[in-house]
Amino acid sequence: MLSKRALLAGMAATGFGLAAARPTLAQTYPTRPVKMVVPLPAGSAPDVRHRLIGQALTQLWGQQIVVENKPGGGGIIGTRAALGEQPDGYTLFAALASIYMILPAQNENLPFDVNKDLIPIGLTAYEGLVMACSPKLGVRTLADFIALAKKMPDKLVIGTNPAGSLPHITAKLFVDMTKTAITVVPYATGGTADAIRDILGGRVHAVIDGWASLRGGIESKDLTPLAIMSPNPTAQLPDLPVAVATVPGLTSIGWQALTVRRGTPEPIVRFVTDSLRKVLEDPALQKRLQETGPQFQPLFGAELTRFIESEQKFWLPLAKKYAT
Repeated sequence: MLSKRALLAGMAATGFGLAAARPTLAQTYPTRPVKMVVPLPAGSAPDVRHRLIGQALTQLWGQQIVVENKPGGGGIIGTRAALGEQPDGYTLFAALASIYMILPAQNENLPFDVNKDLIPIGLTAYEGLVMACSPKLGVRTLADFIALAKKMPDKLVIGTNPAGSLPHITAKLFVDMTKTAITVVPYATGGTADAIRDILGGRVHAVIDGWASLRGGIESKDLTPLAIMSPNPTAQLPDLPVAVATVPGLTSIGWQALTVRRGTPEPIVRFVTDSLRKVLEDPALQKRLQETGPQFQPLFGAELTRFIESEQKFWLPLAKKYAT
């Protein structure tokens, strides 16, 4: 007789997927509410996004997904909270890109190793960072902004999230790649919101962050969008050019991945993966997710692992170089 694991593997391999796997697993998982740890404040775009995903999983499983916000420490607090739970599938973790790409480079004494301690389930957020500037500069394109910076060395300022964050590192990379004398100012507490305030006051001239953080300023015409730093254009923002068209190689993606603690039983990992794939294929959910970010590229399994590895290979050296 086939073992339960072998039976589940056979069903997955023959394409039965979620529909076939669920009746077998329903007896053991999930039989109670499932926690989803989000390492960002409630109300942030990634938090809203994962609450939507949690609602979809709740409907699919018939068990409540309870979101717990654990912000702070660049993702350290949330990661420790998630890893402090049992590896039984009852704690899901919406891992930030920074805990894979930045924290290991900036802190050699982390109390965890994300590559060893977490199993990636599926990519739940994928969005190229956007660069926008003050309309008072009179520029409309990224090329114009670079030309102005070269014409006015040491006069322009880019404001970003705190030092060591992805937008901050991206801004420094942009300055190096364009060989411009632009000052990068990280805001330790207010981040992008404070940078935009100073753009309105004329003290800062540009900002880099995700679309959700800049959307209000762009729609109010307080910011002029220059480029999105994804490899390819997005259908949702057809008029926004990609940065690589002006600065070859300049890409910067903000992303999150739903994960579980290493040691979680393989049938549960497969079940959660199939469930996440199913809900993310729902057009209604996709439409709502696009309100929190214009781009989305679901990845699972080995494809997701390769994506994370490529992101680490590119960003870990940069995180060390531009840490402050």
